[in-house]
Amino acid sequence: MLKVNQLSKKFKRRIALDETNFILENGTIGLLGPNGAGKTTLLRILATYYEPTSGSIKLNGKDYLKNREIIRQMIGYMPQNIGLFPQLKVKEFLSYIGLMRGIERNDLSGQIDKILQEVNLDNKSNVKITSLSGGMKQRVGIAQAIMHDPQLLLVDEPTAGLDPEERMRFRNLIKKLAQNRIVVFSTHITEDIAMTCDKVLLIKKGIVSKCENIHDVTNLASGKVWSLAADIEAYNRIAADSRAFISQVSEQNEDQIVNCRIIAEEQPHPSAKQAFPNLEEGYMVWLQGN
Repeated sequence: MLKVNQLSKKFKRRIALDETNFILENGTIGLLGPNGAGKTTLLRILATYYEPTSGSIKLNGKDYLKNREIIRQMIGYMPQNIGLFPQLKVKEFLSYIGLMRGIERNDLSGQIDKILQEVNLDNKSNVKITSLSGGMKQRVGIAQAIMHDPQLLLVDEPTAGLDPEERMRFRNLIKKLAQNRIVVFSTHITEDIAMTCDKVLLIKKGIVSKCENIHDVTNLASGKVWSLAADIEAYNRIAADSRAFISQVSEQNEDQIVNCRIIAEEQPHPSAKQAFPNLEEGYMVWLQGN
């Protein structure tokens, strides 16, 4: 269990994280927010890279401030820009990380083989990191983070820049790793959250809100999403209306009709029909709120 109480972080006069409270159990928790919202700041505090300005954190009953080195042995961290050694082979790199983590030399080879199998890179152990695809490099990043079997795994924007197939593989890996630990998965991509996470932490301007279920976010847009097949004139009028937000547009057909989905408090056009919201639309409603 991860328990965060009244956690805050200030950089000089700027509040990066504002009196945050939440409790997390095993499973995948999405940390969702726009760029600059405070996601990385929160992860770095949880990873012990930053010290909080105030508040407390406990992992499985152990206080962060009183048990710093013990806590670090309980955490795995994959930052957004992980520093890999491109000229090392995968197994050489993980051997280096394992020794830095204090894993005994006699246990190291077997542990690396186990981890590589877990991240589906067992056939790449003797390949140089520079030769790997972007998705494989991300899996090496996860491998180094779980070398010591952490109870808390922190992953920062891991799917950025991956192609759809690699992104799907990575999401499946995250779900598997969350079966026996807490995984906090930071991203601004709502699809990754929808396909991977059990719960959501929404963060905006340093303020965190916890949602116990993905549907809690989706339901924020209930009654506010409309579908419409609009001609160009109607589409342009809606696009210029500050009270409406076009969340999705499909291609125009040969009659110059645009199929779109619109977020609006009131019916944006006489022909618009209410539609069931998705996670992205619920997230957009939350972002636009106070």
